[in-house]
Amino acid sequence: MSSGQPRAPRTLIVLADGIQAAFAAGAVAELGRAGARWSEVWGAGLGAQVAVLAALGEAEEAARRWQRQGELGCPLLQSRVAALRERLAEPTGVLLVPDPYTLDGWLDGGVLDEHLAPERADLPGRLAAAGVGAGVALADLEEGTVGWFAVGGRQAADAGDLLTAAATFAGGWGARRLPAVGNRLVLGGVGSLPHGAPERAETPGCDLVCGFPVPAAARAGSAPSLLETVQRRDELHGAAIVASWRRGARLVAPTAAAYRAWAGRDNAELGVEWPLPTERNGELAGLLVEFGAAAARAALESR
Repeated sequence: MSSGQPRAPRTLIVLADGIQAAFAAGAVAELGRAGARWSEVWGAGLGAQVAVLAALGEAEEAARRWQRQGELGCPLLQSRVAALRERLAEPTGVLLVPDPYTLDGWLDGGVLDEHLAPERADLPGRLAAAGVGAGVALADLEEGTVGWFAVGGRQAADAGDLLTAAATFAGGWGARRLPAVGNRLVLGGVGSLPHGAPERAETPGCDLVCGFPVPAAARAGSAPSLLETVQRRDELHGAAIVASWRRGARLVAPTAAAYRAWAGRDNAELGVEWPLPTERNGELAGLLVEFGAAAARAALESR
């Protein structure tokens, strides 16, 4: 619990793809309740939205939104195919088949835009008013580079585009072509993490929140499906990157032992039951917020 004394501003890094952001939102909200305040935030995947909301003093709002996603059945992560089937009311004699050569992502980019609309509105101005710096991880698919991109000090539209692009990931929402980076094609997600850590990431004054296990958890019996293997590879990449530069940071991430204790089942297997980023499961979204808060409390108590 907070002692009521002012806390020195910290650095916050939030890395999470898709529904992993529900865990991250619960964790960051709990850190905020304990008195953490941040003067600089960095994010990858939908974790970037959680980080930005925390920078604006709205960490609780991120958790509330994911709880709401749970109540609604997580429409944010509904596939394009499922949405089209609903619109067509399952007409007899019609088969919807995704075209892998033209489909840029499994999830609906328009739904993502709507989800991020509140944060896109005058993001640079709001960050400046709060006195907080923010950046996101992106892969430039045309230049062949990955790096951190500052979102402050830009035009509002450019900053909003960077935040939205950061949420995209392979097999999820498709890559975006951004004027902010020379109209080149960029992709976000934890698979776009650069090897170089953000400033102050390796210090005790950093809160590092990951929606995936660090180090990576074993996952026996993984299916060879395209979406699962792509997402699993990105999760492994993210875990390896974070492990290489976390050092003194306060890490909040799911672990096998913590998951068993929280689930209250000796047979709870993190590597098997942890969600894929595109899994549409309303009940799971709400539970992940609670698990993230529990993991953050454990991290606070261990210091």
